[in-house]
Order: sequence, then structure tokens, then C-alpha cells
Amino acid sequence: MKTSLISFLDELSRQTEYYIVGDKIYVVKKYASELGVLKWFLITTSNLAVRKYPFEQDPFERLKREVGFLQYSEKCFNKPKVILVDFSSSVLIREFVKGETYSYNAPRAAHYNVGRELGNCHEEGWALGDSKITNFVYTTDNSIYIIDAEQATMNYSDEYAAWDLLVLASTLTVDGYWRAIYNKEIYEEIVEGVLSGYCDGYASAKRVLKRLLSPEYRPLIYLLIPFPFNYVFTKKIEKYAE
Repeated sequence: MKTSLISFLDELSRQTEYYIVGDKIYVVKKYASELGVLKWFLITTSNLAVRKYPFEQDPFERLKREVGFLQYSEKCFNKPKVILVDFSSSVLIREFVKGETYSYNAPRAAHYNVGRELGNCHEEGWALGDSKITNFVYTTDNSIYIIDAEQATMNYSDEYAAWDLLVLASTLTVDGYWRAIYNKEIYEEIVEGVLSGYCDGYASAKRVLKRLLSPEYRPLIYLLIPFPFNYVFTKKIEKYAE
């Protein structure tokens, strides 16, 4: 299987281990691992990240955020069952989700469902912060699971929601860049699927889309989404924000 840039970067900062017990697979996430601490140190000290989302660096706080989201969010995404939480060591054990990592190559229904579930999160008052595509898994019926929510917060704002949508679009575009170069129509269909799902999941979606078109955010689209798809994405946002 060809490894995408997004997956490669995930491997470099992996905080999880997998254990098989009988016929069950469990995921052990260590928030205080050196790679995880380094990853979030670099992000939280980035001027761009600090200004756009309240990222948390501390392992204990990241664990609290993830547990809070997995246990108390009701309407956004399917979630793996939490098996054990060790706050003293900043370790979480959860069930393994069988499915495919969400990517540019996912079925069209999965693109729509990811957008809708993200909209449901924002509707409920949650923001994710780290909404890159590899944090989602889709099953055979295109149900969407979130498998990483250590930056999730109920301290919602339209700015945080716009950041979520932009990170999702950026990582999706980077993942499928060369396919999109050869078939721009497919890229447009995928973006349409995500945005239509988002608008169906969030009653105030247009307000967030207009935030993305603001002078503060529009330059980020051109920075984080590679050319020429930054222009295509902007036009799609304008269409759905009307």
C-alpha cells in the first residue's frame, strides 16, 4: 500500500501501541510519550496555531480533553469504547475500530458523512482542533469513527470551527494532490460532498464558511491548501456561503 505524506507524518509522531488479547484488539495511547510531547510542543509554539486554536501541550490535559469528548459528546461521530483511563500516567486504553482510514480515495458517501459529522460536532458545541483526515475511520457502511480527539474542546467559536474545516480540507487535498491534478472534476465532487454534508450537519454552517472567507482566514486557504486547489476550494466555499 502506498503511504501518503499525511500518514507518514502520523507515523513519525505516533503515541499509540496495539495489543491483541484473545480475539480483541486494544489501542494503548501514551500521551506523555516523547514523540507526542515533541509534536504538540512544536504545534503549540507555532504562531499560526496559537492564534487560530487553543491547542493544549500538557499530556494530562490532552488526555482529559480526549476522555471528555469520547464520553460526553453525543451527536458527533461514532467513537471507540474507552476501556481504561490512567490519569496518573496519562494513558488511555480503548477498543480498536475496524475500518479504513479516511482519505481522498474514500467512497463518495464517506466524504459526505465526514462533513456531516463535523457539522454535528459544531452544532453540539464541540471543536476538534486536530481534524486531519487520518483521525477518522470509515466502515463498510461508510459510518465515520473518530479515533483521535485529544485537542477537542467545548469552548466553541466560529473561528475554531473554521480552523477545523480548513485542516480537514488541507489534509484531504494534500493526500489526493496528484490524483486531483489529473482529474479536477473528482476533486470538486469530493469538496462538494464534504461541504454539503457539513451544511446538513450544522444549522449555522454558512456563518463558519463566511468566516473562512474573511480577510483573516482567506490567506490561510492559500497557504495551507496547495495551488491550484486553494482557488477551487475558495470558490466552493463562496457557493455554499451564499
